[in-house]
Amino acid sequence: MICNPFGEIVAEMGTEAGVIVHEFDLDAIASLRRNWGVFRDRRPDLYQTLLSKDGAVGA
Repeated sequence: MICNPFGEIVAEMGTEAGVIVHEFDLDAIASLRRNWGVFRDRRPDLYQTLLSKDGAVGA
């Protein structure tokens, strides 16, 4: 099966063997990903602290 960015099935096969193909508008998908805001609230300044063994700032 092939799914769109929302997880909806856009093409699928039955039980027979074969190949399925589907075309997507890659510009529309890129625009959608930019507007999702997944990385909007990330705090890269805290990553090193989170990766330290003792949680010390600047470790």
